[in-house]
Amino acid sequence: MRLGVLILVGLMFYWPTVGFSFTADKRDTLRGLREMSVLIEYLPDDVEREGLNREHLQRDIEVRLRQAGLHVLTISEVAHSPGAPYLYLAIYPITSPQGNFNAYAVALTLKQLVQLSRNPGTELFATTWEGPMQLNSLSDMRMLDIRARIFDALGRFIIDYRDVNSK
Repeated sequence: MRLGVLILVGLMFYWPTVGFSFTADKRDTLRGLREMSVLIEYLPDDVEREGLNREHLQRDIEVRLRQAGLHVLTISEVAHSPGAPYLYLAIYPITSPQGNFNAYAVALTLKQLVQLSRNPGTELFATTWEGPMQLNSLSDMRMLDIRARIFDALGRFIIDYRDVNSK
């Protein structure tokens, strides 16, 4: 039990630094990006029961992206966009083996269709940008905390987007 908590605490300190340790090359994958879609993974049932609604979250994210100057595409439109970029949000439940410690990880990534340099005929979707992995333990305010962490990661995306597209 103590070992599991220590590992989780260690990861909490490690994951946020990974998200902020991007080189200019990773942020450069946002250069020239003008449009994208948003895909939110199905939320864990208990998260939705406590009031974090997937449709509202989708709408709020899309509004912020539009405010940042991006055109938000529908899922059907993105297939006709160069690189078919989409911002992907997932919330993962984390539990201890004993079931007495629960937390959530929030992950925000940009996925784009890319080609392998050694074989340009091979295209696949790859993560070209990712925000800091955010962990959130359960508390009375957990849904507000999870929402705040989502929008912190989205804010980081918008900062990186503006940094490479304002020059």
